[in-house]
Amino acid sequence: MSRLLFQPQTRDALRAGIDTLAGAVMPTLGPLTGPVALEETTRKGSPELLDDGGAIARRILQLPDKHADVGAMLLREILWRQKERYGDGAATTAALYQSVFAQGHRFINAGGDAMLLRRHLESGMRLLLDELRALARPVESATELERLAVSICGDADIAVALADIFDVLGAHSPVEVRDGGRDLQHEFFLGSFWESKVPSNIVFEGQAGDRIELRNTAWLISDFELDDLNALVELVSQVVQAGCDSLVIVAKSFSEQVIAAQGANSRMADFRLVYLEVTGLLDEQTAALDDLALLTGGQALHKLAGHSLGAVESAALGKSELAWLDHNRFGVIAGAGDEAAVESEITALRRRFRNSDDDRRRHVLGARLGRLRGGSAVVYCNGSSESEMRFRRELVSHTIAALRSALLKGALPGGGTALLRCLDALQRAHDSSADVHERAALQILMNAVQVPCQQLLRNAGHEAPSLVVNELLHSKNGAGYDLSAGMVADMWSQGVLDAAAAVLAAVRNGIGGAALALTIEAIVHRVNPPLAIEPGGLPADTQMGNIEVK
Repeated sequence: MSRLLFQPQTRDALRAGIDTLAGAVMPTLGPLTGPVALEETTRKGSPELLDDGGAIARRILQLPDKHADVGAMLLREILWRQKERYGDGAATTAALYQSVFAQGHRFINAGGDAMLLRRHLESGMRLLLDELRALARPVESATELERLAVSICGDADIAVALADIFDVLGAHSPVEVRDGGRDLQHEFFLGSFWESKVPSNIVFEGQAGDRIELRNTAWLISDFELDDLNALVELVSQVVQAGCDSLVIVAKSFSEQVIAAQGANSRMADFRLVYLEVTGLLDEQTAALDDLALLTGGQALHKLAGHSLGAVESAALGKSELAWLDHNRFGVIAGAGDEAAVESEITALRRRFRNSDDDRRRHVLGARLGRLRGGSAVVYCNGSSESEMRFRRELVSHTIAALRSALLKGALPGGGTALLRCLDALQRAHDSSADVHERAALQILMNAVQVPCQQLLRNAGHEAPSLVVNELLHSKNGAGYDLSAGMVADMWSQGVLDAAAAVLAAVRNGIGGAALALTIEAIVHRVNPPLAIEPGGLPADTQMGNIEVK
């Protein structure tokens, strides 16, 4: 097979790959669908069951046809980014992407100009986004949260649990998903917690369980590499004299000599010395130290700022009435931090979160907001087999992400209804234009916005999706098809909702991505290309991806 491919074969190959990947993802669109089964590569385990388009796309690493594989990987990258940031909307993205590319492909083959078509598709996309923003409403009650969760995952038990969690804790609350027993359950935890590493298990020796409670605790919060035993002994003496029952030292690393001193302390009945290392990337570690200092009323000490263990003053230590730790995390329930300072930082973080478009930065800011607000929850997933357990975990996780985005950006009428309500604006723009390429682009978009609703109906087993969509187009504004009730109804009053952020992103990613793909003129394959296990996640020393587009 050739390493070079030019037009007109390029778009044919891209379309074949796009159709293949979209065909694997679109059956997950809507609440009344079955999971997609992915066979384990080793054949030693049961197939993985997935109902999340982004997760399915992530698992598909390569197609046998290397030309078609380029189209599939272009779409795969977009679907995974959609899932990572918004938790939902990957299947809608795939439906829009496939429809726009297929129609654009036909128009270009008939003599249309790809670059002009792309420009007008992007202009029409902006019109769509404006119409959708005007339709969005805030999610304000636990009932709306529950209905939205049902629309996302189609599981009433999951919807009730997650609506309760977010109603109590808010949009940025930390929610952990774990394996559970026979029934889906959830529980709340007071205070804030951090992921961490315990450098030595000495602290757990003689304990009844793997969780330790700490009362009346002093906190040294730093990025030190602790190896000064004399300074440590002096610090412990100061803390004991101050009347504290325990000292927690958070640092980057601990020498063997310092760890040995912890072993000697473990034999003391009235005082406990604990060592912790925060985990994560550097920005996450820095944020963890700052938040811990704020909540305990201490100071985050940094080696680069000239701080050292021997110069630590008592005023730099944080305090807490109650804290806890286990092998993987620690938490503070009653810290001595200033509440006004905490609220001021929360306000500043919210503003930075709203103004940031960087996914990584938003992830760190969101985690900080959740910690500083206090409170967290755990959802225990049930299942009769490992496949079912994994399926439930994935379903809960992507519903959590979608609910977060809905709380932050509002909701739209679900079931593909919001996109259908944009048809009038597209039709008006189409009728007022005399430009051939602009009219073609708007007609492509008018057809594409009907596809998600048709696919939803098809996945639910409806025999005539096009007839239902036609009925909806002649119904009053806000009307859609309630799949659960099997009838046309007002989506707002029925509580059939979609996260606005996810729908807006699906429009940007689906239409914008397809418009760009239509302009690709040639495919150049590399010799022995690296395999991208994660979308966009090639090895750091790789200069380019596994394809080049020109």
